[in-house]
Amino acid sequence: MVNAGANLKISYTLFTPGPVDVPDEILQEMAQPILYHRDVTFSDMLAETQTALNKILGSNGRTFILTSSGTGALEAACSNLLSKNDRPIVAMCGKFGQRWYEICKAFGVDAISLSADYGKSVSPDSLERILKQQDKPTVVFTTLTETSTGALNDIHAFGEIVHAHEGYLVVDGVAGIGADECPQDKWHVDILVGASQKALMAPAGIGFLSVNERAFARTKQSDLPKYYLDLAIYEKFLIKNQTPWTPAVNIIYALKMGADKILKIGISEHLKHHQKLADHVRNRLANLGLSLLPEHPSNALTVIKMPTGMESTGIIQAIRDRFGILFANGQAELRGKILRIGHMGNYTIPKIDRALDALETVIKQQRGTL
Repeated sequence: MVNAGANLKISYTLFTPGPVDVPDEILQEMAQPILYHRDVTFSDMLAETQTALNKILGSNGRTFILTSSGTGALEAACSNLLSKNDRPIVAMCGKFGQRWYEICKAFGVDAISLSADYGKSVSPDSLERILKQQDKPTVVFTTLTETSTGALNDIHAFGEIVHAHEGYLVVDGVAGIGADECPQDKWHVDILVGASQKALMAPAGIGFLSVNERAFARTKQSDLPKYYLDLAIYEKFLIKNQTPWTPAVNIIYALKMGADKILKIGISEHLKHHQKLADHVRNRLANLGLSLLPEHPSNALTVIKMPTGMESTGIIQAIRDRFGILFANGQAELRGKILRIGHMGNYTIPKIDRALDALETVIKQQRGTL
């Protein structure tokens, strides 16, 4: 439950697709005294956090932990892997896939756009067709879970295709890691990007990227400008289990506990739990006559199209004000047209049902059936 203070008089539980509702024990973990980041105790904790993340990611590569949002880790992937004359492919199916393109543009890199309509996933066949037309090796940027639409891309197929063309696959896994399957090494993902505030159950503030040996070797050839996000600098400190800049120590406490909770449950069981939550949400919504936006939905969130004559902005506000539950609106041109329900991380079926009961009440009242 979020309490924004007496003056604002807003109190709600998050059912947004990030940041997510954080378990009480993780919030309490953050209240520990702050470690000095050059102390051996911090170094040990950082190493344990990186090891736990690697297990969840299915990675044997280097995992760099950044004090940033997930977008900071996306920028680190771009600025360290690319050079100014590269022509990467950005396979996008929503606003967060588009962010890869915008970052490339900010660095003056001429990226090739491969777009799918909102609600659709990028076709592996379309990726293969465009890859055949490029010089080797080509960098491909994409998303696992497109948070703006709820669509899930077929990263397994992407990995096979990019690997066969000797390219590099870079995946934004910020929303999907911990909720949707994406074993990095097994699926030929060269860089997998994540953040603390989604299915890993911690507050926002930590971005990270897992880089395999092949991709790390390519970073040494990059000629794009960078400093704070220069992985060559991070590598020097990674050897000592430290970070080059002052880290968000207490967020790392939370991230470590979230990762440890997943490993205690078991990665497979954790993924099954998210599948069960997603199936339950969608069954209830189908009974309400509501339809999904994505053709291939992620287990991290559910995105519904608003029925004719209804607009999501007012519904979201009514549910927040009356029931203390916050869903998410659509972004940009989808605002008011969709409603996004996050169910990654700290959620159970009874907890989800309370939120869906509120949604059902408001929807029926708007239809005049209650």
